[in-house]
Amino acid sequence: MPATEMVVMVAVVAALALAFIHLVRLAGTALMHKTARRMVDIDPSSAEAMIERLGAVPERSGDDRLATILIAFGIAMIVGSVIINDPAWMHYAVAGALFPLIIGTALWLRLFIIERARKRAPRQ
Repeated sequence: MPATEMVVMVAVVAALALAFIHLVRLAGTALMHKTARRMVDIDPSSAEAMIERLGAVPERSGDDRLATILIAFGIAMIVGSVIINDPAWMHYAVAGALFPLIIGTALWLRLFIIERARKRAPRQ
């Protein structure tokens, strides 16, 4: 497969994945708006509290998604090198995969420590 075809295929798959993600988000937003409209029709006095609760953004650091992506990328590099089965290139791919694996694991560990400290804080 020529390099240009491969680049085009990667771009098409990425575009389809992004379109799917945005359609799922759009559907979720539509469901949230439908729920809010129903609540306003049923009980307008309690609708304000429910709308505030629906609109609240959960507190997140964002490291969990980045860590997952980095670890998945590292694993994909290792699996790809195993599939290719070229001993000379396998060393390079595994060495290259160590960087995202180590950084992703460090981010997951950091998130775990932060969550654990947050859960302990109200007790103390």
